[in-house]
Parts: sequence; structure tokens; C-alpha cells
Amino acid sequence: MGKLIRDQLQRLKPELTKQFRVQTCRAFDRVLLANGFSGSMEEKYQVPEDQLLRGAQGQQGLRSYLFDKKLMYRPDESLDVDLFLKEVLPGATPIANMPGAFTAKAVHERFLGAPNLRLVPESSVVRQTIQKGVGAGKLVVKLFDGRAYDADGCVEGPAGKRRRAASSLTSFKLDDEALLAATGSNLAAEWLKVDKEQAAGKGGLGGIPTPPRLPAAGKVQATTWEKVVEYAETRPLLDLELTASSPASAAKLIALAQPMGADSLVFSVSVSGSSKDGGSLAFSATDVKPNHPVRPLVIAQTLHTAMADTPVYEAQLKLSFSSGRTGTADQLRRMSESAPDDLAVRAQFDKPAGNGG
Repeated sequence: MGKLIRDQLQRLKPELTKQFRVQTCRAFDRVLLANGFSGSMEEKYQVPEDQLLRGAQGQQGLRSYLFDKKLMYRPDESLDVDLFLKEVLPGATPIANMPGAFTAKAVHERFLGAPNLRLVPESSVVRQTIQKGVGAGKLVVKLFDGRAYDADGCVEGPAGKRRRAASSLTSFKLDDEALLAATGSNLAAEWLKVDKEQAAGKGGLGGIPTPPRLPAAGKVQATTWEKVVEYAETRPLLDLELTASSPASAAKLIALAQPMGADSLVFSVSVSGSSKDGGSLAFSATDVKPNHPVRPLVIAQTLHTAMADTPVYEAQLKLSFSSGRTGTADQLRRMSESAPDDLAVRAQFDKPAGNGG
């Protein structure tokens, strides 16, 4: 009888083992957040039983659950500006020698730990909130090249020759070089100060007006799509850098750059953060060809998926035109229209075509 029972159990064992593994996985259906939230994932958010044992697939269901329950911001959403000014900006670490000013990096870090907020899956949420604050007239942003943006446009130019231009804040990096200040602060007023132009008829010889100063004929850089297209109308394009802060945006870089027909095209990508299973992960590749057999973008995306919280991710595509490329304005304009919102651009142009210097 013992052998007969063992044979019967042996036939039942595979199905019982499978059900044990399935139900063990499905038992983990509780979602707990640091703010005290506790909820149970309904059936529609769980992985179907016939797919459950094929590997880890629960992240997408969890993501959908957090979106539907309004527990996490969607990549195209932004925080209410007044809530941002109340809960986020005051808690960010200010710049030591510039009271009232914050780096975009410090604001991003505060965003991830501020109370009373939903989870922040991507940096685009932070960037869009800052842009919204500038558009609402409550924030001023100053970039690394001195350009300062407010609701009325941009103030640019070297000290003593600062002027206002019709431009809007479209893309910028959340790093230590982008600075924020509340509108109305002394620092914001200093950033937005416009210098008076010399009156006509003054300073010339014999009352003859001083002729207007011609713009510099040397190389220039642009870090907004508006300026990139503007310079491309008259100047040869030397270099173009496209920087993505998420794997989704990085996947679109090659398609964006392909029509340009660059003489040289290289990738740099880096990702680092904490592993979901403990420990730390980091990967970087610098100036490699897009078709490199190691496939650095795929590796970086795989590690990004395996990391907990919000990993640091950056992918940069560099296009070089050895002798300068003219007539690129239309191509760059189409590129700007197709580019993801979180894509940062930096371009270098030569002196205007036909200008002998």
C-alpha cells in the first residue's frame, strides 16, 4: 500500500508544486508606502497565472496600480506650482553663498523625499514642474551660460550688455549648473537685470553716433532648440549633443539623429543606483559607436530596470561635422518637434557662412 500511495502522490506532486509556487507569488499583493498607505492589488493588476512562472513581470502591474490609484505621477504630469513652492522648494538645500537660490539637482533630490507628494518615477515630472513655475511667473531659472528665464522670456548676454529676448525655457539639465530662485527675490531681480543701451549720438566723434557693434564672428554655442534653429539659419553646424535622462528617451536618439548624416557619431551612457536585491549597481560607456557589439544602451536599460527607487541615468549622443554643415535649420527644426520633452540639446556653430572674420 505504501508504494501505491507514493505512486499516486508522485503523479499529483508536479501540479501541487506549481500551485505552491504560483500562490506564493500571488500572495505578495499588498502595497505599502512610506506615508502610511496600505492597499491590496486587485486581480487586474496581477500577472496572469499562465505567465507568472516565466520570470519577474510584476513591475508593470505595480506601475499601473500606482498610476490608477493616484499614488505616482505619470511622466507627462507636473506638480501644482503652489504646492511645489510650499512643500518642495523650501526644503531643498540652498546654495551656501547665494541665499534664496537652489540648484536644480538639489530641487530634484528634495522632490524625491518631500512629504505629501506622490511617487516620482522620472525626472521629467520635476523638469515640467519647474517650467510650469517659470511660466506662471513664480520662478526664475538661470542656466550655466548666464541666460535667465521668467514668465516674460529670457535675459541674456555678458555683464554690462544684458538684454531681454523673446525665448522660453524648453529643456535643461537637473544639475548643479541650473539655478532656481523665487520671483521677486533680490537674486532673481539681479539675474533679470537689463542693461541700458548707449543712447544714439553719444560717445561718437563730433556728434556722430557710434555705429552699432557687430556680433562676434567666432564660434557660438546654443542650449535651447530656439537658439539652435536660429544659429543654423546663418552658421555652419560643427557639433550637436543630445542628452536623455531616461531609457525611453535614449531609445529615440538614433532615429532623431539619423537624418543629419553626421561625419562622426558616438554614444556615452551611464547608470547607477541601488539594486532591488541589495547592493549597488553602476555602468558606464564613453564615446562608443551606436552599433557596438556590447550594446551599452541595452545593458544600461537592463540595469535601470533592476534598480530600486530612482536611479541616475544619462545617455548622450554626439554628432560631429568636421568641416561644418550648412543648411541644417529645417532638419533641426523637425528634430526639435519630434524630440522628447526631457531631451537636452547643446550645439556648437562656426562663424556665419561667408563671414571672413
